[in-house]
Amino acid sequence: MIQITYISAASHPMSTDDLLGLLRECRTNNPARDITGMLLYGNDTFLQTLEGDDGTVDELYARILDDKRHRDAKLLLRKSVGHRQYADWSMGFHRVSDKELQSIEGLREFSAKDFTADYLQEHGTVREALMDHFSSWDPLVRQIDEKDQIIKGLQKTLTHVRGCVGIASMVLESVTEAPEASGLSENHRQLCGMVLETLRKI
Repeated sequence: MIQITYISAASHPMSTDDLLGLLRECRTNNPARDITGMLLYGNDTFLQTLEGDDGTVDELYARILDDKRHRDAKLLLRKSVGHRQYADWSMGFHRVSDKELQSIEGLREFSAKDFTADYLQEHGTVREALMDHFSSWDPLVRQIDEKDQIIKGLQKTLTHVRGCVGIASMVLESVTEAPEASGLSENHRQLCGMVLETLRKI
């Protein structure tokens, strides 16, 4: 198993939607490849660590080199590891900001404007401190999970509604097909028939 760390420049400033799309892609594809890691983004710069099987990680990095969202990618570290540093993350993520940096012990002189390829290439201890600090849960990643939970909730609700529609349809069918002695007026029968036709289209 290996761990690599690389740095690259964003080909264009990444919006929140851009970052969410990138993270969703990572969280969809990486588990199937058994890849874990951490991605930091700030000042139009990516800093990412990937870990997993040698061939799989090397193949993914080759794809990143061809990814139009990145440019000027540079491999900073490639080493064999006995265990995963980011085992709980299909891809951890954090967006670097001055507010966050002020809370990191030993990096209070480091600011978001220093989050550049040139600076981080020369300061390995800063890279390690950043990656270690930001391995905690991130609001943007939580936003993805919350959206996934909302989608699952909507799917469950729709399934329930469809079941209710099926039952309601059967009830209306029994009403409209019942003999006139049931006591319903013709108007009631027609209304039930109209509702039934609407339900059948759902």
